Amino acid sequence: MTTGIHEAPCPECGQAVSVTLTTSETSDQLAADRTRCPGCGAALVRAVEGHADRGWRVEDVSGG
Repeated sequence: MTTGIHEAPCPECGQAVSVTLTTSETSDQLAADRTRCPGCGAALVRAVEGHADRGWRVEDVSGG
C-alpha cells in the first residue's frame, strides 16, 4: 500500500497532488514523475528545473 506524504497543487485546478509516495517499509520513498490530477484529471509531470523541484506542470501532449 502506498500513501502520499508530500503534495503540490495541480496547475489546472489547484487540487493537492502527492509528489512523494511511501510503501509499507518506513524507509521506502518513491518520487512520482507523472500522474493524473485526482480533481480534474489533467496529465501531470514533475516540474524539475536543475536542482529546483517546482511541483507539477501539465504534460505537453501536442502532436508535434
